[in-house]
Amino acid sequence: MKNLFLLLLLFSFSSLLFAQSGEGIYSIAEIEEYGIGLLDIKSPNNGDLRDSSLWASLADAPNPIGRPAYGVIGDYLFVFGGQNQTSQAVAYRISDNTWISSTPASAAGYNQSSCVAHGELYKMSGTGSVSVFEKFTPNTDGTGLWTTLASAPSALNNAQASIVYDNGDYIYASSADYATPTSSAFARYNLTSNTWETLTGSPNPKRYAGMAYLNGVIYLIGGLVPTGGDPVVCQKYDIATQSWGTIAPSLEALNFTKWSVSTDGRYVWLVGSGGGYSTYPSSNKVYYYDPIANSWQMESMLPAERGLALGLFLTGHNKLFFGGGNVGGSGTAFTNQCWEGTGGIYIPVELVSFSASANDGEVSLNWTTATETNNASFEIERSLDNIDYITISNLKGNGTTTEMHTYSFTDVVSISAKMFYRLKQIDFNGSFTYSKTIEVDVNTMPGDFVLSQNYPNPFNPSTTIKYSVSKIINNQSSIINLKVYDALGNEVATLVNEEKSPGNYEVEWNASGFASGVYFYRLKAGDFNSVKKLVLMK
Repeated sequence: MKNLFLLLLLFSFSSLLFAQSGEGIYSIAEIEEYGIGLLDIKSPNNGDLRDSSLWASLADAPNPIGRPAYGVIGDYLFVFGGQNQTSQAVAYRISDNTWISSTPASAAGYNQSSCVAHGELYKMSGTGSVSVFEKFTPNTDGTGLWTTLASAPSALNNAQASIVYDNGDYIYASSADYATPTSSAFARYNLTSNTWETLTGSPNPKRYAGMAYLNGVIYLIGGLVPTGGDPVVCQKYDIATQSWGTIAPSLEALNFTKWSVSTDGRYVWLVGSGGGYSTYPSSNKVYYYDPIANSWQMESMLPAERGLALGLFLTGHNKLFFGGGNVGGSGTAFTNQCWEGTGGIYIPVELVSFSASANDGEVSLNWTTATETNNASFEIERSLDNIDYITISNLKGNGTTTEMHTYSFTDVVSISAKMFYRLKQIDFNGSFTYSKTIEVDVNTMPGDFVLSQNYPNPFNPSTTIKYSVSKIINNQSSIINLKVYDALGNEVATLVNEEKSPGNYEVEWNASGFASGVYFYRLKAGDFNSVKKLVLMK
């Protein structure tokens, strides 16, 4: 009897182990996709803190968050679907820490891949919506319209796939299967033609990996590996050469990373990761990867340890978001708690120079940025008193970039005065910051008489002639004579014959009543005499 009891105990313990490892009752695919398992193995607590974010609680989400489709568009973080919440559709308004209802997706589910491109959220496949690829076009109130698109290749229509936008014309998708040996799948979607193109998959197959795009390179971070695979291998895909390579390995094994990888335009961020159940540990850390140094650093500790949580850099808001996830070693016990991380090394728009110079009534403004994040535009503002400013022009920004960019603008001023200028840098979400103010003395009084070439030339039937009247002793006025002559020297038109104060002028000649040919115009003022040729071509 005693031996029988020991045999039954051994059999029960063995069954538990097999169920947790994915052998016997559950397959590996079922454990990964549905969160089945009981064993809670914590990740190692290694790494030094670097430029740590400060974490603070946010408003709780209306529903638990786990394995959703998501994306930041303007002032909203959209969350669609999720395990046990397949029809969920909510939007977190970042500016006032408020959750509101959004428009449910056409195909409910979870484990869906997602990314944002051209201000729209793209959602692909997943559990419950395997062959569906659709996009969400938002309204200003957090609701929107869903549109069904061309389905991805079959090898990418699964729960373990991920997608990313390349800031250009394509969305890239990556996945891996459960076969032995394991195969990887890789393709790209053309946003213009609504078509897919199959590409060469990664040499190190990864399931549920996170993807990020940065400066012409797609990064494949973490993910579940086949038996014998290296769990810390991280990969990159060079778009220009269409080739795969490896980068510095992660500091710990990171498995479910498709909900925790993002970028701020300079670094690749990994905000928590992991299943938090069975043999898939969760991570309570924030890491960032520096492509220039090819190195990983630990940035901060998360405010709570969660598995399958949503963690990302909030594009356009310079802070991190961490929310939802499971607790207690269960793959399905998701929460609705949320936090924000601020004060880290997230990339801003870094203005390294801003200068102005004046010459004959024209002010040349020049500025240079070292880095930019979600920079929609620069508004150029001018003031006469450094109090009341008016917008005089708008130049398009370069979005998110770590490359240096130079901008310039010429302001034509009609009065002599001290001018003040500043730049208003505007993000895609409408938030803005001002540059320092610079001042410049503008003198619109020319030092010499000048007769400029007419424009356009040749012309039909009208052209513009610009000229400048110089300063004269005691600022006296001068009699200006501007006339037009034909090729034989006959006077055909008098454009100006009057007293003019020092300044810049222009006059239009309408030659609709004259024949085509070569004409000459002459400016005469005191001892100054200048002649130029113009061509009427009808």
